Amino acid sequence: MVQILIDVHCHINLYLTIDKVIKNARDVGVEKIIAVAMSSISQERVLEIANLNSEIFASLGIHPEEVKMNEKIEHQLVSIIELIKKNKQNICAIGEIGLDHYFVKDKELYPLQKTIFDKMLLLAQDLELPVNLHTKGAEKIVFDTLPSYKIPNINIHWYSGPEKFLKLGVDRGYYFSITPAISYSPVVKKVVLNVDKEHLLLESDGPVKYSGEVGVPALV
Repeated sequence: MVQILIDVHCHINLYLTIDKVIKNARDVGVEKIIAVAMSSISQERVLEIANLNSEIFASLGIHPEEVKMNEKIEHQLVSIIELIKKNKQNICAIGEIGLDHYFVKDKELYPLQKTIFDKMLLLAQDLELPVNLHTKGAEKIVFDTLPSYKIPNINIHWYSGPEKFLKLGVDRGYYFSITPAISYSPVVKKVVLNVDKEHLLLESDGPVKYSGEVGVPALV
């Protein structure tokens, strides 16, 4: 069986030198990169980048922090869902989606966040696409919600929550993607120690920084 290196979670649209990022990844053996959208304005840009580069695969969705970053997101949701449906053949997953009760402090935004999450999960179910999840500070709610939907594959990116959900996730067949922070982060190391290699994936989450260095796919 041929094995290749894939960065399963990268915000490729945020780099200034995309061609260089792709080339550097290819030079060290990272052959595929999943470009993950977050905001309403990033959906079409991610599609454009994927269309121009054979190494890039698009994942579209609404990041849970968008509820505090974009006051119009509730009204934009229908058009974003239609865009995703229209481009089903051009995307590989729905994401980055999920819940965040860590960086989003305003509890009044949580119901809207949950509504968007449910709509994204329903969309993934209808389109029979995997999901790329964000769970920061809301792990229990996310894990309680997921069984209500039939999703082909579930990846939880950069998990940092309670250890008990790692076992539950593995038992359910979920995947967990780890970042270059494995070199120094006890949180990431905990994931590696508690998840068998068959359920571990690699991600850069670029361009987030690691020890001051910009994260890129080449680091996975």
